[in-house]
Amino acid sequence: MVLEARLDSASVFRTTFPACFLEKAPWSTKILRFHFTPGRAVAWPNASVWRDGDVRRFAATTSAGRPLVAQIHEGGTDPSGSSLGIEIGIKDSVTPLDTVLAREAHEASATDQVLTELVPGLVLVTYPLGWQPKPLARVDTTWCAPPRPNEPLLLDAQFLPARGKNRTGADADFVNLASLSATFGIRRVPRDSIAIIRDEAVCRRIAKQHGNNKPMLIVRVGSFYLADDQGSRDGPSPLWEVAVYDRNWRLLISYGEGQ
Repeated sequence: MVLEARLDSASVFRTTFPACFLEKAPWSTKILRFHFTPGRAVAWPNASVWRDGDVRRFAATTSAGRPLVAQIHEGGTDPSGSSLGIEIGIKDSVTPLDTVLAREAHEASATDQVLTELVPGLVLVTYPLGWQPKPLARVDTTWCAPPRPNEPLLLDAQFLPARGKNRTGADADFVNLASLSATFGIRRVPRDSIAIIRDEAVCRRIAKQHGNNKPMLIVRVGSFYLADDQGSRDGPSPLWEVAVYDRNWRLLISYGEGQ
């Protein structure tokens, strides 16, 4: 079985471990433990700490570069897969973790990939060794939409004119992020700092926030995220919207055209 942790779609840890998918009682003595260091601040809305015989819950944020530790244990297996429990804590915690930043259950499949979002942007992924994704149908039904030809959101991300068909006006009128630079600090970044987000859990969550039951295209621009509903920017009646998020997935503003 392959186990992977991803932060903003980038892998921060990957390992393989033996798994036996038979009916058996849970075991609690074997723990898989690994460390990782996020490159950005991470918000933990449901952190907890054990103090004086009681559990105290609170919201926490760890800074960029703060080493974290994850502990994973198996709660039981059957022929379909394995039930895993995961806890995230700070690296200087002892075993068992006294301060837990996140605690979640993950149902690993014996035959398929499974993703569990621990907090916004941080995803635990498991899949059998040798697993390959099924070929996509001609119509993309995943939550992460592919870029369109001459994708306007990628033009936005590069501070280039994203002019739809049959639109008139100066190029400067279609550089959509220019007006957000002073207010939110969004700046032009090198091309290698622009990335398309392909994490299904993230795309699904953002689509649901927008009230959409359809795929969305999400692009990271430095430490910001742009989420496009892929509405048409073509004339004479453009109808589209892009939401702008900060590095902690807080909605900053939306821009677009149409009702």
